[in-house]
Amino acid sequence: MRLLIDLDGVLYRGRRALPGVRELFEWIEARGHSYSLVTNNSTRPPDEVAAQLRGFGLAVPPDHITTSALATARWLHERAGKGARVQVLGGPGLLQAIFDPALGFRPDWYSPEWLVAGSDFDLTYQKLTAACFAVQRGAQFIATNPDTTFPTEQGITPGAGAIQAVITLVTGIRPTVIGKPEPAIYEMALRTMPENGEVVVLGDRLDTDILAGQRLGLKTVLLLTGVSTREEAETGEIRPDFVFEDLCHFLAHADDL
Repeated sequence: MRLLIDLDGVLYRGRRALPGVRELFEWIEARGHSYSLVTNNSTRPPDEVAAQLRGFGLAVPPDHITTSALATARWLHERAGKGARVQVLGGPGLLQAIFDPALGFRPDWYSPEWLVAGSDFDLTYQKLTAACFAVQRGAQFIATNPDTTFPTEQGITPGAGAIQAVITLVTGIRPTVIGKPEPAIYEMALRTMPENGEVVVLGDRLDTDILAGQRLGLKTVLLLTGVSTREEAETGEIRPDFVFEDLCHFLAHADDL
């Protein structure tokens, strides 16, 4: 089995591990399954995510972590030449990925050719205004992911999609989305994994994790520890193959999927 596992709302909420996380990785190792952690969260680079997981007692190599920031950087690299002027609205993970010296992009807040927008926990009115100006002046609008919400220990907070929605409302331009539900990020993660074994998606969002899996014809599992609810899974247009309360419930049935 090859597992594509979401992070926020599946393995943890904010800085708190969710029940069953250590048991999940013990089961993966015991069964000889392969996995990749695939997240729409662009704010942190893989090494920071790996450090948080180490705090939970999990030794996950950074190369087992695929972020929407990395997927966006690869996408842009395939379309924009070296020296392209890029404005980034996002956190350290996105900035590090986009301005990797090997890619050769130049930061530009005044006349960018590309605007890349993700979650920005230090967002200001001035930064949002500059992003709107960039799109109005012709910059191509790229979104790391469309998640309008973000699960934390305290509750649901605004996600990257909420920021992008403001830019769209002001400019009338919708972004090109790179992360889930677009399947490219899963395809990127699968290229780092062995080719044998059925692929199973574990996620907490119907509109991103599950839909991306369905677009690739993969088996999908919704966990109710994040954003989407059982009612949405049972009555909405996006229907996962399985719904479990949490990882513990999933593990009780995982060998029978």
